[in-house]
Amino acid sequence: MKTRQGFAEAEGHRLAYLAVNEHLDNADEPAIVFIHGVLVSVNFWRDCVPESFRDSKAWYSLSLPAHYPSTAPEGFDARQVDDAWFFRVMNGALQHMLGNRKIIVVGHSTGGFSALNLAAHHAPNVAGIVSVAGFHLGRWGGVEGQLLRLAGLGAWGKGPFITNLLISKKSRRVRRLFASFLAYRPAAYRASPLSRKMLDNVEADMLKQDPGALFALFGGITTLAIGDRLDRIQIPCYLLAGSNDPVVTSEQSLLLAGRIPRSRLVVFPNVGHMPFIEDPDAYAEALERALEELAAGTKFSLPKAVTRQELSHELSRV
Repeated sequence: MKTRQGFAEAEGHRLAYLAVNEHLDNADEPAIVFIHGVLVSVNFWRDCVPESFRDSKAWYSLSLPAHYPSTAPEGFDARQVDDAWFFRVMNGALQHMLGNRKIIVVGHSTGGFSALNLAAHHAPNVAGIVSVAGFHLGRWGGVEGQLLRLAGLGAWGKGPFITNLLISKKSRRVRRLFASFLAYRPAAYRASPLSRKMLDNVEADMLKQDPGALFALFGGITTLAIGDRLDRIQIPCYLLAGSNDPVVTSEQSLLLAGRIPRSRLVVFPNVGHMPFIEDPDAYAEALERALEELAAGTKFSLPKAVTRQELSHELSRV
């Protein structure tokens, strides 16, 4: 795997990106861009893409705003963060990186929201998306949900929010424990070699995160709500979801699948928020199929007669 790090500028934010295996790039095909979730970094995907894909394909990893080595401008504030801001920052970074080239975006969690938001705002270069545990509403459960609620308190919550981040910085064991709470089976997650590799890849960046910038970003995320925009999405979307996600509820996945006209929902049984670690073989198969179909421009949609009850059954039956 050959990797080059660069930075893209947008709205005063400097977003880090990795260009991987550029020597294998085919400019006639859509570029594949991965976007991580909160509290990690652009290095998250180094071992979290499928093994066959990681070394044999060209791909990119783009940082969320305010996640080291990305930097936020002075005065960055939660009041700046809404879906239009997210679109301008992420779309601007993609255009800085890849110009007018067609792109398929794969996003996890907040990265999944970012992919959905790009599609909802009709990003001109985005030809398809894969949302992995993505959301349409900035309300979460679990440990990350607690941080989100603290940030939503404004100035009253800043001290406890930053204290929680500082505690996690002091101990690798605590970081591993917190990360495992995102999984359906925390003990199995902690035992996974892939979970250790992921933390190894992002640890140096996590220790340098700016708590104040993250507090601003989290505070803005609490206001995000794009459910009423989903039916405007015109490009094909794959939705990959764990059946027992403690962070992004199944209700969010159901609403996404029910409202996005050209969507396909793939559910991983007995999996939480990290399907690429909790069930890597099934995840790799689903992602590779999604990328193949999206690159080929395959048209698909849920049956017109699909109901919320049927979608609920899709999650419950696994």
